[in-house]
Amino acid sequence: MLEFKDLVIGYNKTPLVKIPDMTIEKGQIVSIVGPNGSGKSTLLKTLTCSLPIVSGDVILYTKDGCDVNLKTIERDTAAKNISALFTDRIKGNGLRCSDIVSAGRYPYTGFFGKLTDHDTEVIRKSMDITDTEELSDRLFDSLSDGQRQRVLLARSICQEPEVLILDEPTAFLDIRYQYQLKDILSRLRQNGITIIMSIHELSLAEECSDMLITIDEDHKAEKNAPSSLKVEAFIKSLFGITG
Repeated sequence: MLEFKDLVIGYNKTPLVKIPDMTIEKGQIVSIVGPNGSGKSTLLKTLTCSLPIVSGDVILYTKDGCDVNLKTIERDTAAKNISALFTDRIKGNGLRCSDIVSAGRYPYTGFFGKLTDHDTEVIRKSMDITDTEELSDRLFDSLSDGQRQRVLLARSICQEPEVLILDEPTAFLDIRYQYQLKDILSRLRQNGITIIMSIHELSLAEECSDMLITIDEDHKAEKNAPSSLKVEAFIKSLFGITG
């Protein structure tokens, strides 16, 4: 699904983190763990093509059966294969939740595109997965932070991506919906969606992930097993905890 080869990420062509070579298979969940400022968001923004690759390559195997390099990927190809949910605050500007979610169909319909029966069904399923169907007719701006987060997750799912990028997906979620997120991730995995997420909830990362990418405060990245998060010495070293 995704292959990292000699990948170096950073800003303004300045290297920040060298990512280990790896292949992420279809339907796997990969968690990126480490302290703030280590480079987790930089990696996610690189994978969504918001930041250019400093050096190396990321190969994406698309739903059309092609392999493309994120260095040269076309915008419409990226939109149909990669979707993302970041922690940015978004205003609804008078739109209902169903309108927000339906925006995820834009790569397939265009700005003035008419929704087909298939599009409508994808919207319904996306809202069902995130338990937001009952919010369909509510104004987005009237929702709590946690409800907005789940609606935006539904919008990302609505793109029918091969790869779903999540930046702190538990942000704004209360305990109930943090727990529900595990079920959502499981259902997405069963549908063959590859998930790459940065996360601070180490217990959730350990329980849900197939693989970890850890980045420490010195911007050193490693590939690790989720079971590493059970080791106190590992956690202290990763987060620079002394004593």
